[in-house]
Amino acid sequence: MSDRFRAYPVEEPTDGVRILHVDDDPAFLDLTATFLRREIEGVSVVTESSVPAGLERVRSESIDCVISDYEMPELTGLEFLERVRAVDPDVPFILFTGKGSEEIASEAISAGVTDYIQKGGGSDQYAVLANRIENAVDQSRSRRALEESQRRLSRFIDQSPLGTIVYDETFTIRRVNEAAEEITGYSAAELVGGTWLPIVPEKLHRHVAEVERKLLDNRGGFQSVNEIRTRSGERRVCSWHNRVVTDDDGEVITIVSQFEDVTDRRRQRRELEETNAVLSTLFDTLPVGVLAEDADREVLAANQRVFDLLEIPGEPADAAGADCVELARAASEEFEDPDRFLDRIGDLIEKRQPVTNEELALADGRTFSRSYRPIDLPEGQGHLWVYQDVSDRKRRDLRLEALNETAQRLMGARDRREVAEVGVEAARDVLGLEANAIHLREEEVEEKEDGEEGPELAPVASTTAVRDLVGDLPTFTAGEGIAWRAYETGEAISIDDVREDPDVYAEGTEMRSEVYLPLGEYGILIAGSPEVGAFDDRDVVLGEILAGNVVTALEQVERTERLRERERELTRQNDRLEEFASVASHDLRNPLNVAKGRLHLAMEEADAAARDDLADVERALDRMEELIEDLLALAREENTETDETAVPLDDLARGCWDDVETDGATLRVETDRRIRADEGRLRQILENLFANAVEHGSTSPPSQTREDAVDHGSTGSDGVRITVGETDEEPGFFVADDGSGIPEPERDRVFEYGYSGSESGTGFGLSIVDQAAGAHGWDVRATASETGGARFEITGVEFVDEE
Repeated sequence: MSDRFRAYPVEEPTDGVRILHVDDDPAFLDLTATFLRREIEGVSVVTESSVPAGLERVRSESIDCVISDYEMPELTGLEFLERVRAVDPDVPFILFTGKGSEEIASEAISAGVTDYIQKGGGSDQYAVLANRIENAVDQSRSRRALEESQRRLSRFIDQSPLGTIVYDETFTIRRVNEAAEEITGYSAAELVGGTWLPIVPEKLHRHVAEVERKLLDNRGGFQSVNEIRTRSGERRVCSWHNRVVTDDDGEVITIVSQFEDVTDRRRQRRELEETNAVLSTLFDTLPVGVLAEDADREVLAANQRVFDLLEIPGEPADAAGADCVELARAASEEFEDPDRFLDRIGDLIEKRQPVTNEELALADGRTFSRSYRPIDLPEGQGHLWVYQDVSDRKRRDLRLEALNETAQRLMGARDRREVAEVGVEAARDVLGLEANAIHLREEEVEEKEDGEEGPELAPVASTTAVRDLVGDLPTFTAGEGIAWRAYETGEAISIDDVREDPDVYAEGTEMRSEVYLPLGEYGILIAGSPEVGAFDDRDVVLGEILAGNVVTALEQVERTERLRERERELTRQNDRLEEFASVASHDLRNPLNVAKGRLHLAMEEADAAARDDLADVERALDRMEELIEDLLALAREENTETDETAVPLDDLARGCWDDVETDGATLRVETDRRIRADEGRLRQILENLFANAVEHGSTSPPSQTREDAVDHGSTGSDGVRITVGETDEEPGFFVADDGSGIPEPERDRVFEYGYSGSESGTGFGLSIVDQAAGAHGWDVRATASETGGARFEITGVEFVDEE
């Protein structure tokens, strides 16, 4: 008896073998049940004497095996089988009958009974029956277990995210899941029944065939990474897991290949590896020292530069896990204040306070910068340190600061020589150009031997070092030496060995390397050294900054000298004008007053004829007095200073009109704007323009002949109309009249001193207008009014809006 069934409990458990026996003989049912319980350990036997009752048992209970007689009142055993199969097509069905014949046996087998046994005498038949039941149940359960396994495998394959291809033992494809369709681009219908050839590139056919052979030989598994060829012809990289599934006897049941597309993953990994390689190279070649610590203050990573800067012994590759506290303690000996160096590290770590470019002074005079950043790591909080030698930058910053101070000194220099002396001193003390000189352009030169004259670059200031090397410094003339070449091009030149330059000034000179720094149009700064290649780009850059400051100072000196000369000239002019004003007011007025007094007395005693003659004398004396007044006004206007305020143009124009002899003329003001002006000078402008219009703006027809531009007619006016308004195109105002105007060829001459076409005019009125306008920075021009009269436009005026 099989151990499989003996393992079940004796008390008819629900999970044991449950047998249904249907026979129309109750006594035989009880006897059979007794023998079966004796033969099969743990068996459960239920009996029914009618087919309908037995069929109900099959429908309502879990039956492992059905035993049935053949000939029964309601239905035959084979008809019963047909109905059982309709309920449970897989349950074992044994026909146990006393009516035996070859015909029934053949019919039973054809109908699909599991087994056929004839009833006989004796108890041996029950042992045979029990054996047949055990075999039938065992096979049924194995088959069902296999089917369940296959169903689960099928669900697993269908739901697997991996591409899955199922082969039989001939490596014919029997199944393809959806994931495999997506990866390969082939549908299941296109692959099932074929082989792997469509999805494997030709160059891999031999390799895959070898894998196939090994799988069948070893009955095991195989993993690989291979390319596939998709339906569209694209090459993809897949990771394969192959497994041969066998039964207990080692026979192949199926072969399963699962795979996933790793093309993108491999590319990303390759890119990551390349990036890591680049980062590693970058990390190792950084010009700054970098050290990363973990939460326990042990080295995570460090580059060679930090080892060099902090003089850490060993190699960066061996530093992982080293104690950073000990490394810092060893490095602190380099610094000016070791305790401060260590305490600051502890303070930053405790506060997790980021810092950038914190300066550290070393004992040997160098300067380092330190930056710190806290970093979050999977195992805790770490620390990132960056160290850099900034000694050169520090020196450069100090030099730039010193150059800035030098610029202030240069701007305080009083003349060219003092500028040159300050520049030479700065080049030596700030830039370290020990041997240097400044040559400035001189225009006053002696005649050369060939009779030509030209500018020279003469030495103005120099250091002791350059004089010791060269002796008396040369003066460069046009085309001489490298110095003139640099001066003409205006570009700085650095030469490692001047002896090799074709333009070298003196053969065999003690100077080997020189740098030439042009000073604009003013000259050149030259620095030299007896060593070859003594100057680098930094010397040139800083030298150009100094040269630019020297040029600015020379420009200021030049402007200052021009201003001083202008002040001296103005002083001389003012002295002459003051002298003139004194003569005009005293030496001319006094005799004039005496003459007018004597004339008055003479007119009282003269007869009528004599008085007519004396009237001409009186008019001449009045004319002389007017000339003196205008000359004094003109002299006073040489002072160009103005005190400007916001002046209402309309109010001032009307006020000026009240102070002018209008002689029947009328005024119209067409503006209410305020302008920024010196009120006294603006009054002079308006009064003189009004007086000129009244005096010369006769409204007689233009056909009447005039002598010149200003002599518009007789002094008496026929009611000339004068207008004051704003100009259209440029900010300004105009004064126009409706007289007969000024001929165009004469309009520029009317502002000349003493020019007047009228016998009664002095010729200074419009000159005073021009001068007063010029003191404000305004422009004045004469043109024609809309009516053909004279129009004077004053532009460049600043209007002031109402607040």
